[in-house]
Amino acid sequence: MAANPSQIVALSDDEKASLVEKKATCPFVGTAVAQGVLAVRNEANNPLASIEDIRTLGNSGGGDLGDLLVIFAAGNHAFMRGEAAKLDAPAPQNLFSLELPGSQGSHPGHSGILQGDPTMPGSGRFSQADFDRLLSHARDGLLRRSDVGRFIAENLVKDPKSKVADLNTVELLASDVVNLFETAGSALAGKLFNKGPGATHRDLEEKLTRLTGENNLVGSAGEFGLLFAFLVNKPGARKVSGEPALDVNDVKSMFVDKRFPQGWETWKKSRIDWVTNTTGLLVAAAREYRKLKGT
Repeated sequence: MAANPSQIVALSDDEKASLVEKKATCPFVGTAVAQGVLAVRNEANNPLASIEDIRTLGNSGGGDLGDLLVIFAAGNHAFMRGEAAKLDAPAPQNLFSLELPGSQGSHPGHSGILQGDPTMPGSGRFSQADFDRLLSHARDGLLRRSDVGRFIAENLVKDPKSKVADLNTVELLASDVVNLFETAGSALAGKLFNKGPGATHRDLEEKLTRLTGENNLVGSAGEFGLLFAFLVNKPGARKVSGEPALDVNDVKSMFVDKRFPQGWETWKKSRIDWVTNTTGLLVAAAREYRKLKGT
């Protein structure tokens, strides 16, 4: 570890490209590093980032998604490389590790697009075949939320190491959240998620974030839920039969080109959108998982 781990490090183009490909295997975090809007700290071979920096990025446009990103950064990426090159050394306060493969947030049944072995640090790489599998679900240049749910289920079924425990509880939780938002509307949602000094994480958000670490189906839904939350309020964002849909060009831009859509910092990105889209993905993925498993 550097003498001052908070110090921003200057990376060559090759160093940055390698870090994004092998370590920062997240379409949001990797793109932020690639575009230079998330500073890399400590050392190139043991990279860290500021929790406040990720909060600021997620909250751009006047939203509060960054406050949720902080929960994941502090919970899933709180350990950096130690002496044995394992992710077993606590990151300094207010920093999180950019080593995503091998971290607590890396799990079996992942998409396969940006990482290989989820237990091995530095195992990131781009898989065109897995990315093409995702895009095979698109229609007319759009990926509906239920399309992504089916993709999640396929990944879980084909990985024998994936953990999908207590599917009934997952479906019930997802259905409860969806029903809440459909029947109560945004006014009640605003009250449920109203922020205040020292406020605790709201009950639904707590349940979902806890389950992301216990159930690979929930973990995958939460990851793609972040992508939907990031893009759903983009000007011109589409819906198909009332269902949120991602523009394939935006997905390609972030996964392949490591570029955010133009104007990304101007539209609101919110925690509520993460909750609603994660639960929508849970419903779709759980149904498809049952179908594929014949249960």
